[in-house]
Amino acid sequence: MPHPLRSRIGRKLLLAVGVPSLAVSLLGVLWVRFETREAAPGLWGFALAFLGLVALVTTVVHLVSVRLLVERPLARIVASLKRAEQGDFLLRAPVETEDELGELAKSFNTALAAITDLHSQRIEDARSMESLQRELALKAQVESQARLLDQANQRLEVRLRELTLLAELARASGSTLRLDDLLAQITARVGGALGYESFALFLADERTGELVVTSTFGVDAQVKGTRVPPGEGLAGLAASERRLVLVRDTHGDPRFPVQRWTGGQHGSVAAVPMIAQDACVGALDFFRPAPDAFGEDELRFLESVAGQLAMAIANARLHERTVALSLTDSLTGLHNRRSLFQRLEMELERSRRFGHGCAVVMIDVDRFRELNEARGRLAGDTTLKAVGELLAGALRRVDVLARAGGEEFAAVLPRADRAAALEVAEKLRRLVEEAPLEHRAALPGGRVTLSLGLAVFPDDADDLAALLDCADAALFAAKQAGRDAVVAYAPGMRDRPGRRRDVRVTGRVGP
Repeated sequence: MPHPLRSRIGRKLLLAVGVPSLAVSLLGVLWVRFETREAAPGLWGFALAFLGLVALVTTVVHLVSVRLLVERPLARIVASLKRAEQGDFLLRAPVETEDELGELAKSFNTALAAITDLHSQRIEDARSMESLQRELALKAQVESQARLLDQANQRLEVRLRELTLLAELARASGSTLRLDDLLAQITARVGGALGYESFALFLADERTGELVVTSTFGVDAQVKGTRVPPGEGLAGLAASERRLVLVRDTHGDPRFPVQRWTGGQHGSVAAVPMIAQDACVGALDFFRPAPDAFGEDELRFLESVAGQLAMAIANARLHERTVALSLTDSLTGLHNRRSLFQRLEMELERSRRFGHGCAVVMIDVDRFRELNEARGRLAGDTTLKAVGELLAGALRRVDVLARAGGEEFAAVLPRADRAAALEVAEKLRRLVEEAPLEHRAALPGGRVTLSLGLAVFPDDADDLAALLDCADAALFAAKQAGRDAVVAYAPGMRDRPGRRRDVRVTGRVGP
């Protein structure tokens, strides 16, 4: 079939209707001709012309009708379809008739309306999806910012807690110079502020170099006093090498077995040396029952804590040494007279509170001036030091021995009555008398002897000055009796002729 007929439905209809009509007309002409050929030969031409005209008119009518009633409406519908195909969904095909073409146009418009609705819905869905995506992106951004803000807040809280702890440690360092009090405050503040499972503070023994567990948090108290040789364990290694030692997982590091103070648990341990003025004063051991539990920032902070504590401990130790020097006799290393008064006052207060006795023994080295004159002051100092060591070794740990001045010593015997004090004094006298002291040959009899006088609280006196004066009076009586003797105070001794009261005790000179 030729292309023009294949692409035009009007031509197809014209061909389908016009050709049969023309054929019928031609057949009619042939029939008329045959019928009139003999009867009316003159009408043949007229009949042929008339039938030709009728055929022509019929063909034209068919052509115009198909063109107007079929082809043009269909062309409009096709044009609408093409525009819809190009995306013009708002276009509608004209409904010009009520026949099949009109129904086709209506159906097309209905379908196009549905497509338009779907397209509109798709546009709305796309807009909604785009809006939702923007909201989700914004929400994700807000959540990300919130997480960053939360992390920043957490870091700030940690930093604030760290700065607060450093401030508290500085305040604690300034509030007390007593080492025991300082360590107690340090332990409470560090353990509570940093939230460690447990930690231990090791102090370096200045004599042996060993590290001693001095203060702990979250650890069995029995661990206190444990000594660690230099270079052993985490604390020993940190102190000897003067660097932070970190074990991220004690379970996987055979070099460092589980330490006693961690309670046998595995985890991570950080040991930080405490360095002050180029000297290691100890170490801090921090423990957490989880592997790799210490961050780099936290380790740097622990080093800051250790540095601050090291200075505080060094200052406290310096203060203790200064106090000890102010309360210690430089020659014998015993308590001096000032310390004697302080300790005696404490013991008397304790005796008043608990209702028990307390004795004071005044001790004098006989003929000490003669020893100095015969052998010199150095020999006298050597003898005083040796006597002090003998006396200190013979007393109890609760007793107090002091150098009262010159060749005099004083012993405070807590919870001792007169009989017990006499027994102790006699033991001290015999001990020194029998001791092979270096310069004893310079004294009469080749031996060092003592005169001892004692008084008992509250039997002989009820205050410090009176008690010391009574003991001094008893000592005067022992010397008057010929030396190398022990005399207990008796009423009236304080008023013996020739005795001069010690202004350092009574505050006045004279009988």
